[in-house]
Amino acid sequence: MGKKLSKELTAFFAKDEVESIAKETDFVQRTSAKLNGSTFVDSLLFTGFNHKDLSLEALSTQLDHEYHVEISKQGVDQRFNENSVAFMKSLLEQLLPKVLSEVPVISFLEDYRSVRIKDSTSFQLPENMEEKYSGSGGDASKAVIRIQFEYDYRSGKVYDLSLHAFNDQDAKDAQLTVSNIEKNDLIIRDLGYVVIKVLLFIANMEAWYLNRFNFSSTAYEKIGDVYQEIDFGKIQKYMNKNQVDSLEKEVYIGKKKSLKTRLIIERLPEKKVEVRLRKAKEQARKKGRQLTDKYKAHIGLNVYITNIDAEKLPVKNVQILYKLRWQIELVFKIWKSIGEIHKVKKMKLHRFETLLFAKLIWIIINWAIMWDISQHIWQEKQMFISPIKIFKTLKTNSKELQIALNNSANSMLDFINEIYRLSPKHHQLEKKKNQLSSIEIIMLLAM
Repeated sequence: MGKKLSKELTAFFAKDEVESIAKETDFVQRTSAKLNGSTFVDSLLFTGFNHKDLSLEALSTQLDHEYHVEISKQGVDQRFNENSVAFMKSLLEQLLPKVLSEVPVISFLEDYRSVRIKDSTSFQLPENMEEKYSGSGGDASKAVIRIQFEYDYRSGKVYDLSLHAFNDQDAKDAQLTVSNIEKNDLIIRDLGYVVIKVLLFIANMEAWYLNRFNFSSTAYEKIGDVYQEIDFGKIQKYMNKNQVDSLEKEVYIGKKKSLKTRLIIERLPEKKVEVRLRKAKEQARKKGRQLTDKYKAHIGLNVYITNIDAEKLPVKNVQILYKLRWQIELVFKIWKSIGEIHKVKKMKLHRFETLLFAKLIWIIINWAIMWDISQHIWQEKQMFISPIKIFKTLKTNSKELQIALNNSANSMLDFINEIYRLSPKHHQLEKKKNQLSSIEIIMLLAM
């Protein structure tokens, strides 16, 4: 266990490899530079992970104490520029495929060239970054960043990892990032990305989509020559009365009925409906609004649209396949709860962006270790490991990880094996009643 990963990580972060990327991105433009690429990366990845508190003076002191690089805080500040951003971003993009390709293989996904999962996460920034990362206005911060992230679940290839202003909404992004969709790709996205023009493009490319249905749109069923609007309230009552768990229809979506698609409707258990309704009422109360009759009519349903036919994707597998999207939600949860990427103090823009990519690199290294250990413990002990628990241990032992990564593949393997030894006793996933975590779903699908 861990041999392949240990070799890949130590090879990737070998000095020559890192320096090559530093030169390609112009972070290092001459060999006599005081601060080389590998030292810069190492100092940012393993600073106790307190970027929100880390001062330029502290960085200058650390570089002198740990690496014997004498550079003033002004000199450190000057190294945070557009080249440092490009350098760290390139490192992250090249690291991601080596990590995300380690996820378990799910047999019924082999029919697709790729399985592309996309979502975004956002958080507030100090107001001095408003010009590039404008917020939504109102009572919220004037500066808010949105990170768009899309990758292929099967190969780990990253299609998009980009920083945007909050006002660059998902629907707009969906239209701007369709050019690299190819035949037989499967695109799984959340409600915000559901744009009819994009879904038509996907279908015309002979690719596939699976999305939640956006109830702000209208769906029509064609009966003879007449288009009849789908009444989800009536459907919900019918399914509840007759205890129908799922059904599907061929429908047309949009005012112009331009998209012909398969609509799958699932009835939710009563307890889940109660939870949804309670949360919706609370959110509406906070915003001083009332729940609309249209919202109440579909609150007890999960509704999906797809152009995959029933033979290739039976109704029973629709929700299972869509839940692969939970993987990216888990990524974002760890970015914030452990990586604390959303905790930002006032600093210049290039410094913030450089530190953000450094945090993401640290998270991805540990993500690889977490997956490697989780899979082996599942295979050997049929035990699920909590990503949050294992990440907390990895964060505590960040210095040991630094030493292992800079030493050798064998040292890295020893580090992974020690975390593996601790995991069955200290990282076991706490079972939630009647609810599977994303880790459980992925592991069970891979059986």
